[in-house]
Amino acid sequence: MDVLILSRNVAIYSTRRLTEAFRARGFAVRALDPAAIGVRLGPEGPSLATAGLSLPLPAVAVPRIGVQVTEHALAVLAQLELLGVPLTAGSRAVHASRDKMLALQTLAAAGLPVPPTALARQSPDADWAVSAVGGPPVVLKFLTGTHGVGVFLAESVDAARTVLDAMWGIERNLLVQKFVKSAAGRDVRLFVVGGEVRAAMRRFAPPGAFRAGLHSGGRAEALVPEPALADLAVRAAAALDLSIAGVDLLESEDGPLVNEVNSSPGLEGIEDATGVDLAATIADHALALAARRSTAGPSGERGR
Repeated sequence: MDVLILSRNVAIYSTRRLTEAFRARGFAVRALDPAAIGVRLGPEGPSLATAGLSLPLPAVAVPRIGVQVTEHALAVLAQLELLGVPLTAGSRAVHASRDKMLALQTLAAAGLPVPPTALARQSPDADWAVSAVGGPPVVLKFLTGTHGVGVFLAESVDAARTVLDAMWGIERNLLVQKFVKSAAGRDVRLFVVGGEVRAAMRRFAPPGAFRAGLHSGGRAEALVPEPALADLAVRAAAALDLSIAGVDLLESEDGPLVNEVNSSPGLEGIEDATGVDLAATIADHALALAARRSTAGPSGERGR
């Protein structure tokens, strides 16, 4: 049985840890940048290639595409689905999770609590968008992004309008989101695998910052989540059809809010904070999907 890990950077911590975990279980692993995989349709049926050679189908594929997801990478995922390869995250799920507005709309449609959010595209609507989420201060976010890149705090309507106009001028869209004061500088990351929360941490921003991401110098501590938080994280992952997800919650005065759901959550920070071997958990989950597919036969489920 072979395992395919799709990663734009095969040398990063998460990809290396997953490779080690699969190999420790006796499985051959191939880590490839999806940009290096060709997709073909024709009378002979769908196929994949890399470096000009046919790519043998793996028993299971683990997408670790991250924010750099492209149309080509999504086409590779869709091709694997077409070929019946089990995936830990399908193409539609990855697409939905990477578009922050689409993800929030999907979560809201499932009845899950999300921060008040607005999306506008023209200067006359800038003031409306700020007012629609309760007024300043507001958080402005690119529709795609991670590690706090493309996230701004606007303390006034004028400041928000300035940032929005500047970004619209270079064809970038931004969400306008309520600034949850009670959660300023901290959030909760829950790591869901196979419908269960396997690890959780509370993240804290460095002094003077409002973003709690570890990549911006923040810190984390292990957390045993209350049942309500764990249930919300599991429901959020399910709403986006993700069997592996990093669910970020904001603890507001009115209860927890689902802020973001990451289809390729990093392992380093949460493994360091909690001591949980999440790479092993993911490997076991992916291999179980492959075994289920093998038992079900060609017409069985794809393990999404």
